[in-house]
Amino acid sequence: MSEGRPTGDRVLGVIAGTYLVEHGAERLECVLAGRLRQGPRDRVVAGDRVLVERLEDGSARIVERLPRRSRLARHPSHGRGIQVIAANLDRVAVVFAAARPDPDTNLLDRLLVLAELSDLEALVVVNKMDLAPEAVPGDPLAPFEPARGAGYEIRPASVRTGAGLRELAAAIAGRVTVLAGPSGTGKSSLLNALVPEVELRVGSVSERTGRGRHTTVAAHLYPAPGGSYLGDTPGLQYAGLPDVPAPALSHAFPELRPLLHECRFGDCLHRSEPGCAVRRAVDRGQVVDSRYRSYLTLLAELEERAAAGRGRGR
Repeated sequence: MSEGRPTGDRVLGVIAGTYLVEHGAERLECVLAGRLRQGPRDRVVAGDRVLVERLEDGSARIVERLPRRSRLARHPSHGRGIQVIAANLDRVAVVFAAARPDPDTNLLDRLLVLAELSDLEALVVVNKMDLAPEAVPGDPLAPFEPARGAGYEIRPASVRTGAGLRELAAAIAGRVTVLAGPSGTGKSSLLNALVPEVELRVGSVSERTGRGRHTTVAAHLYPAPGGSYLGDTPGLQYAGLPDVPAPALSHAFPELRPLLHECRFGDCLHRSEPGCAVRRAVDRGQVVDSRYRSYLTLLAELEERAAAGRGRGR
């Protein structure tokens, strides 16, 4: 953003075509100016910085969306287009439950890679720790140890007992953070606990499927203590990745980045190439095998998508 460029007002959320904007000490309900209404569905989302015009009748409208410095988006799956969920974030708190529903470590890796490819910091919140003694044999944090080994913060928490909430509040202080993860892991409950005046509707977990029921339909940011903003997002049961060149994927795994310059070939995909430092580190136990397998799965997905795109272009 150039010097002298206005920083704009922050969009807190969108409900039925009405945009709630933080305008100084006021909260304005705004509509979009005509030319902005012609854009895509996600033309203005929670977190966007905008310029607002006050009209003579007391209403307000958004006349310009300022450039985004970051964004979190849903990426194509089965032909659907990219949908921006929230913008101008500092951090993504990836929320899973210790139990009910059981943690899906494949989805965890996907969400962490999505954050990396979106140039966003990520931490992992393991909620519902109060359920672990009865529901989880052994160490309830064991499924999250590969992520910890990759360098991510792991924050155990329980809304029911309050354990870990003070530490989590300190970790997000002064930042713009959204809670992301599958339904039923307690994202809305966490936000209610960290920003008590919010009172979001809380979902439940299906007894039949073990999966959560969606309660949040669009991202919304809430001002929180310490100059923070905390947001809830719709439950993500799948996390598609943006279209990036296959060699770029390894850079989205923090534990692989220090090894990449040691590979014999600069375009190494760390699959079967000779002189691969990544495969050597996996064989030696220096890189967790499950994380490496996640890398291979996502690499194959990117290559398949690229091949399909080339086929459509013929």
